[in-house]
Amino acid sequence: MNPDQFLTALAGDDVLLMGVLNVTPDSFSDGGRYYELSDAVDYGLRLISEGADIVDVGGESTRPGAEPVPAEEELRRVLPVVRDLVAAGVAVSIDTRHADVADAAVGAGAVLVNDVSGLRDPSMRAVAARHRVPAVAMHMSVPDPALMQQFTDYGDVVTEVVAFLLVQAELALAEGVPMVVLDPGIGFGKTVPQNVELIRRLDELVALGHPVLIGASRKRFIGVLTDTEQADDRLGGSLAAHLAAVDRGARLVRAHDVLAHRQALTMWRHLAR
Repeated sequence: MNPDQFLTALAGDDVLLMGVLNVTPDSFSDGGRYYELSDAVDYGLRLISEGADIVDVGGESTRPGAEPVPAEEELRRVLPVVRDLVAAGVAVSIDTRHADVADAAVGAGAVLVNDVSGLRDPSMRAVAARHRVPAVAMHMSVPDPALMQQFTDYGDVVTEVVAFLLVQAELALAEGVPMVVLDPGIGFGKTVPQNVELIRRLDELVALGHPVLIGASRKRFIGVLTDTEQADDRLGGSLAAHLAAVDRGARLVRAHDVLAHRQALTMWRHLAR
């Protein structure tokens, strides 16, 4: 799938499923599992076989308190994986805060830039505009994930997230980014009640007219609300959160457990239609 084909898919009616592939030693759920190139590529192909439309490759953990990764190390981790998956015909998204990493990954064939820092960096917007690829702007209270949980004091979390993402989308589009996907940043600098409120009122973000991505998979707020300590055991809560978001208009779902999500989305589609 090339960028134009992915843009067409985003503009369609179907909900797209994004599989998570963390090429990191320290991600909150699956750090270290796919750190080697062969393991990462095999897992990316497995995600596609299980029903993912696109594989989101990331080389830097953004869990609270995670150490930042130099762009050179992040490139070393992700670029060979992106190249091999693209060569195998996989649609790849690059999950990064660094414009240099995004530039190299899109140059290697990635069709989407997924920026958890919200497209704050003009260089990141320039990369997406130059390559004519869509970009995800995710809300995070501050650009640094290591500090985000220190900044959760919102007047109205939904109103403030919507306002931030509207500004970022308009800025990116004005600078030539062909499409901006909005992500409310579930779990990124939000309390448990704030995460719930963002999903309950997701239609307010959808109303801006841009595709909306939801990524609640295995997040800590699910563990708190369901008394489930281990991230791997939060599939049921993840499915419930994601289907609630899809009911409110989300167009992309970012998930670890692709097979179960594909089944759930297929059933949702039959029921909704």
